[in-house]
Amino acid sequence: MPRLPLRAFLALGLGAAGLAATLVLALVVSRVAADRLSERIAGETGDLARHVAGQLDRTMFERWRDILILAENDTLRDPQAGSEQKRRVLRRAHETYPDYAIVGLIAPEGRIAVTDSGRLEGLDVAHRVYFTQGRQGPFVGDVHDALLLATLQPGRDPADPPRVLDLAAPVRTPEGALAGVVVAHLDWAWSREVEASLHDQASGGRRGVEVMVLARDGTVLLGPPALRNRVLADLPSVAAVRAGAGGATQETWPDGRVALTGYQPTRGYRDYPGLGWSVLVRQDAAEALAPVRALHRQILLWGLAVAAASASAGWFAAASLARPLRRLALAAGALGRGTPLSVPESPVREAQAIGLALSAANEALRQRAEERRQAEARQELLIHELNHRVKNTLATVQALARQTARGADSVPAFTAAFEARLLAMSQTHMLLTASQWSTTGLRRILELELAPYASGRPERIHLDGPEVGLAPRIAVPLGMTVHELATNAAKYGALSVPEGRVVVRWTLADGLLRLSWQESGGPAVAAPERTGFGTRLIRTSVERELAGTVALDFLSDGLLCRLTLPLERSEAPEPQAA
Repeated sequence: MPRLPLRAFLALGLGAAGLAATLVLALVVSRVAADRLSERIAGETGDLARHVAGQLDRTMFERWRDILILAENDTLRDPQAGSEQKRRVLRRAHETYPDYAIVGLIAPEGRIAVTDSGRLEGLDVAHRVYFTQGRQGPFVGDVHDALLLATLQPGRDPADPPRVLDLAAPVRTPEGALAGVVVAHLDWAWSREVEASLHDQASGGRRGVEVMVLARDGTVLLGPPALRNRVLADLPSVAAVRAGAGGATQETWPDGRVALTGYQPTRGYRDYPGLGWSVLVRQDAAEALAPVRALHRQILLWGLAVAAASASAGWFAAASLARPLRRLALAAGALGRGTPLSVPESPVREAQAIGLALSAANEALRQRAEERRQAEARQELLIHELNHRVKNTLATVQALARQTARGADSVPAFTAAFEARLLAMSQTHMLLTASQWSTTGLRRILELELAPYASGRPERIHLDGPEVGLAPRIAVPLGMTVHELATNAAKYGALSVPEGRVVVRWTLADGLLRLSWQESGGPAVAAPERTGFGTRLIRTSVERELAGTVALDFLSDGLLCRLTLPLERSEAPEPQAA
């Protein structure tokens, strides 16, 4: 049996070992990378579907709100107003949002009384769903063919009628009697702009991303032309979204594509109930996993290069090993001959170098272990801090809910008050998050809370004071206090009338923050007979949580509220650059 020389043996062995290791590494890395990338992209598509569904609900809410506002128009509510006056109102509504196909007012008996263009007036639509439902309350109907409107468009193919969404709301006289039903047909051509907008938001520059909107029965309303108007009933994502769930999955579509699909049902927005639509965002799996394939090729190419380098290194390393071995073989061959042996010296210096290298490596490992221990300690501290903040926040929310419920006269009143207070707390939390929960500016909190009440007139609200940085424990209660003062002013005080004005001044001296809230130009105020929840919340936030003082003076010109808060030494005036 032929024997390989040492040089060839080491070269082949090192090259084969390098190639085998590369192949194994490529397989493992590709699989792990593919799994993690699939999970990440699936999660992103689910998030995109949730975002798009919310955007779609808010877009439809705008149209829903248009009709509700139109139904409250004084001209339409006045039975004595002439048809031309009402037509001008409807025409302005149509001009405000041109995607309406037609806007009209239906008389209580079911005949179209007036439209924005004068078309279809006098037509009996008493049997139409939008009229029968619109008499009872606000109504929105799903996409359907508008056969009647097709007759008003000369040259239009009757087999291809326009598609519309119906929006309707009752119009009542000041005495509460039914004056008619205002109705608008939203042209489905509007969907092309919505589709382009939703696609731009969802793709984010990524290739192969498609957005679809499905009706309640699974029909594709918006999406790729090949799937439009098809009913998707067998997809796992459609089944899940019909059950009211949202998420992401990988599935095979009817067009044969394997895709990562995010799905989310629309749930309406505020008082808009929604139409039961579903949003699907899919990305072709081949496109999504293209980076994994590129990584796999790179690993193989680098593996081949490493294998070749290993074989070359083995070839040259074998030469340095073969020489002392040959000398030892010659020396061993001289045994028993009586001749002196020439034995090569042991490479002690190299052994010492290896020992020093091992010592250096051991020290490096020890340092790495210490760094990891410190990192774990920091992480544990952050987790404890997060738990503490979450518990405090939940306790605050629980107290808000309980106290708001005690003072609410009805469920809608409770919901409105509770949501407003949660929003005030969340706005302050948003500022603190932006500053990584270090400090946030007092002026920024005041601007954020009072901006909605300026009504486009900056002179209504005046802020005067130095820059002050507040720690989270002060920022959140103070933000809630300002929200309660602003809400009270908007309901009963200076901000409830156009000429009203609010001046907020504050000073910082000797570790004390003194803030005054002065209202003027509003209705005459008087001290309330009983203490409401808003006043209790202000006193609890300032006196109990912040160890400060509150003084409320109900002056004839408006409320005057003075707050005094002790600040820690670390809470100093912010630098001007902040």
